[in-house]
Amino acid sequence: MNKIEPIGPTSLTEAPLPPDGIASPPRARSAIAGFVTRVLVRAARRATEKRLAKGKVRTLWAATPILTLPLLARCDRLLGFRSSSLVFNTYYVTRSFDINLILFEGFLRLLRSRRGLGLFRRVVLAWALLRYDIFNYFYDRGLMLSDGRYGINPEELDLLFQSGKRLYTYAYGADVRARESTLALGHPNLCEECPAPGKFCVCTTEMHASSINRLTGRATAQIAMGDMVTYVPGCRDMHYWPIDASTLAAKPPVYKAGDVLKVAHAPNHGHFKGTRLLIEAIDRLVKEGEKIELVSVQGVPNKKVLELFGASHVVADQFVAGFHGYTALEAMAMAKPVLCFLRGDQMMIDPATCPIINTRPDEIYDVLKRCLSGALDLNAIGKAGRRYVEAHYSLRAVAARLGRLYCETADLPEDLQTSLTKQIGEFASRDHAE
Repeated sequence: MNKIEPIGPTSLTEAPLPPDGIASPPRARSAIAGFVTRVLVRAARRATEKRLAKGKVRTLWAATPILTLPLLARCDRLLGFRSSSLVFNTYYVTRSFDINLILFEGFLRLLRSRRGLGLFRRVVLAWALLRYDIFNYFYDRGLMLSDGRYGINPEELDLLFQSGKRLYTYAYGADVRARESTLALGHPNLCEECPAPGKFCVCTTEMHASSINRLTGRATAQIAMGDMVTYVPGCRDMHYWPIDASTLAAKPPVYKAGDVLKVAHAPNHGHFKGTRLLIEAIDRLVKEGEKIELVSVQGVPNKKVLELFGASHVVADQFVAGFHGYTALEAMAMAKPVLCFLRGDQMMIDPATCPIINTRPDEIYDVLKRCLSGALDLNAIGKAGRRYVEAHYSLRAVAARLGRLYCETADLPEDLQTSLTKQIGEFASRDHAE
């Protein structure tokens, strides 16, 4: 998932509705809505109970358009579940989701009717309640319109709970990052050079608390990883970024001292990646006569980013967050060495074999110097990166972690637990054989 700029709730003001002489009185409308909701909840609960009893689980991954969303749905399918990814809008990174409602959403936004948009989202939620059993959201939103900049609508949380659904919440970064906690991490950190506090992340302690606290007693489990664990107290620390390495060609860099070292960098927001520090280090090396070139792109589809990585010797991920991004996994899958600042061993799924070249901000110049001189075997580091990703971030590896999560938290029927456990064991046996 490249960490992305968060989307707040729609800024549309509610358009006045035309007079309706035959409209039902407010009290009657409320009674009808309550009756329909009760019927929906009962039907949704029965549907889930029946599917779970038969072992025919359906899962939904929604609704923030994160790059890994459809891959996570594929992981659930490997477990034998019927799973879909669903979004209402997309970013330039990718539009490849199983259910993309951008045309309906876009049309309603053009009408500038918050009421119409809210009704549409409620219809989608009602459909999802009847169709799915396990819901996987990020912390910033669900299917209904949020009641603030961040946070799953409390009414939606209640409906999911009453309908017997299992709800899992995951972090992508900006949806949980609070400024006070981030600054307390010490130097360097993501908030030190933020150009507009309050714009890119949850930011305030009050907004963070509102978003997280509402999940108490409603979420089956809260999950985070890496630097995001700091912001989700009591969460399950689990790496959930799958990557399909089979779609990426592994081409370890062939570099010898004297060649032009090509350094790739693809920040979504340079101030959160330490881009200025990287540029300063490379400019210094160029002035010293070193053959080094920074190749950087921003705001382009993921396909273009991967093309850039393929033509580089080294990929610079970030130097301030303290945790690697999804970009680093993509680079390693392509057998490219990665430069990144990792705050500690807890930032790595397997510190003993992680080949990321840990680079603090004040070490960028020295590390690049070592790359230029041949002191670092870039070819070997690249190959190790591919092995690392295949071992820990493959679809099967993430599916196994999700399977264990469901077995330990979802209160599944015994037969389904047994089936899942068997499937997880088969993943392990297959990986060992390979």
